[in-house]
Amino acid sequence: MHIHQPAAGRTFPRAILCWLALVCLCTPPLSAQQSPPAASAFGSGPILQNRAVTILDGQWRFHAGDDLRWADPASNDSDWPVVNLSTPLVEQGIDSYSGWAWYRLKIQPQQIAQIGNPPSGQQLSLMVSGTSVGQIDVFVNGIEAGHTKGMTESPSEYQSPPFVVQFNPAGSGPTEIAIRTWAGPTVTINRGLLDKVQLGAVDDVAALHSMAIGHQWDEYVIADMVVAFMFICVAILGGFLYLAQRNHIEYLWLGLLCLSVAAGGAADSAFGLAIMPLGMYHVFTMFSGRIFMAITLEFVLHFTGTKSRRFIRGVQIGVVLVPFVYFVRLILVYQILSVASEVLFCGLVVVLLFRAWRAGRSEAGVMLLPFFLAATADSANTVLDFAASRHWLPDRFASHRFYFGPIEFGIGTVAYTVFLGSLIAVILYRFVRISQEEQRSAAEISAARSVQALLIPTQLPSNRNFMLESAYLPVNGVGGDFFQVLPLKDDSLLIVVGDVSGKGLQAAMNSSTLVGALRNELAHDPATVLNHLNHVLIGAVASPGTAVKELDCAPCFATCLCARVYPDGTITIANAGHLNPYRDGREIALSGSLPLGVIADVEYEQATFQLNRGDRLVFLSDGVVEATNSDGELFGFERTQQVSNESARYIAQTAQRFGQTDDITVVSLYLSSRTAQPSKEELAYSK
Repeated sequence: MHIHQPAAGRTFPRAILCWLALVCLCTPPLSAQQSPPAASAFGSGPILQNRAVTILDGQWRFHAGDDLRWADPASNDSDWPVVNLSTPLVEQGIDSYSGWAWYRLKIQPQQIAQIGNPPSGQQLSLMVSGTSVGQIDVFVNGIEAGHTKGMTESPSEYQSPPFVVQFNPAGSGPTEIAIRTWAGPTVTINRGLLDKVQLGAVDDVAALHSMAIGHQWDEYVIADMVVAFMFICVAILGGFLYLAQRNHIEYLWLGLLCLSVAAGGAADSAFGLAIMPLGMYHVFTMFSGRIFMAITLEFVLHFTGTKSRRFIRGVQIGVVLVPFVYFVRLILVYQILSVASEVLFCGLVVVLLFRAWRAGRSEAGVMLLPFFLAATADSANTVLDFAASRHWLPDRFASHRFYFGPIEFGIGTVAYTVFLGSLIAVILYRFVRISQEEQRSAAEISAARSVQALLIPTQLPSNRNFMLESAYLPVNGVGGDFFQVLPLKDDSLLIVVGDVSGKGLQAAMNSSTLVGALRNELAHDPATVLNHLNHVLIGAVASPGTAVKELDCAPCFATCLCARVYPDGTITIANAGHLNPYRDGREIALSGSLPLGVIADVEYEQATFQLNRGDRLVFLSDGVVEATNSDGELFGFERTQQVSNESARYIAQTAQRFGQTDDITVVSLYLSSRTAQPSKEELAYSK
């Protein structure tokens, strides 16, 4: 019998160095060790604890089709062909068929007497074993004695475990055993649905049935349950790893991947124990296999850091939609698409892992070899299964089963185990490496924050001439904005506000370099100060230090505004590509120039103008202007001007609430010097 199941309904890796593992693990099949040679209808049969159970093999009458009258012992079956259960029907001249068929066997009283001397008064019973999903109904002398789970008024296809029925022989006449069999319309039956019928004392048959059920667990359940349990454990591990490193979503997809495999293993076990019918099993495994492929691709995308995802998204959608072709009864099209999607899936994963390995991700290389072997074997196995299902190749080329002691398993189980082991090793290696990198990065950022805290003033040198306030809000803990307010000997102030390109640690270290150079600057002329800082930044980029590896040869520039304010209100200011300052809510137009660090020979122009007593001068970074809300709207220059006459903290917090995307720096100066010229408001009040 051959069952036409959807090709590649579940996509599992089939083999990873499996031929090496199987040499060590595989033993001959249990049936080859324990089952006796085919016996005649009433031979001695298998010996079970010094008792005999007879195999009713030969002289069965067979007829395809269905008629409940054939259960009647008086029904004439003389024109039915005689078959043996141990030999495939097609080898006995019976054409393959689908649906219903009957087996009948007539036993004479003297033949029943040959059965192994059961204990006095103990009844006889039959153990009936079917093949795969064939459903069976047993009649003894025209009376129904028992049936499989799926043999109801509306039969359904379940896995058929061996079952026991009571055998009540006729008095003086022959006893008629009639067995009705059925399999669904998608099943092409070559061997026959009745595999074995054994007759013996109740206790003997019960013991034999217990062994058969144990063998069913060995064959259909144990390996799948073990694999499912292992994947559930890894799914839990993936969940814990994700909770520990929320920014690495690949651990979440790892957990979902393992859960999809575990769900497939649970479905295999449920089907093998005749809990789930074949139709439901097909639907479940079709979709679980496609979901497995889609989730695995998503995991590999995040694991390898692949940026180009449009084609992969198309493949994910396509493989999930493939099962719907089956439901419109395009079976052959579905099978072809299934094979093609599995081969494409395996190829994509191998390519993504290979490209990541070539790009320097060593963990991708560790996973590449086992997955490549698994994908190659799985794809070849799928193609062979499909060819066998279409009868293009003999059935012996389809999937084979192997044994480890009494436990039966397929190539996929070996592949699962090896691939899962490599997956665990790679993920744990990656987790430890990332943890170490994050600890090192956190230590570097902490050190940079400590340095920056020394270089960014927390208290400003306010005096009777000037009142200053500032706000500094880095976007990532440490930032590239910087400012300094340096009191000079003539009671003037040197104010420098700047913004280094980039964010985070690199920007913070470069800004610290500029602040250190500024504090060592002897000249206080704004244009001269900017020229000096320009040369310092160009030298720092050309000859980077080695303390922070990520900063080596990193391109960098900085905008900067330098102003010197005198007690009488005179201000000299030079601008290197920075935002213009605001005076009492109005922008001061300055001639711009190139930022620091672009070219070495650049001359910065400076301008001089007069502040009045009571004027407020505000310096700020582009983090205020470039703040962006959830709708993508910029804070912009208009809003900046509207709040520019407010306190530094109010300006910074307003931009932050709007939607901070960059470091925010605001420095505000209020001129209160008595030597400065009074403002127009003061003059008007005095009159």
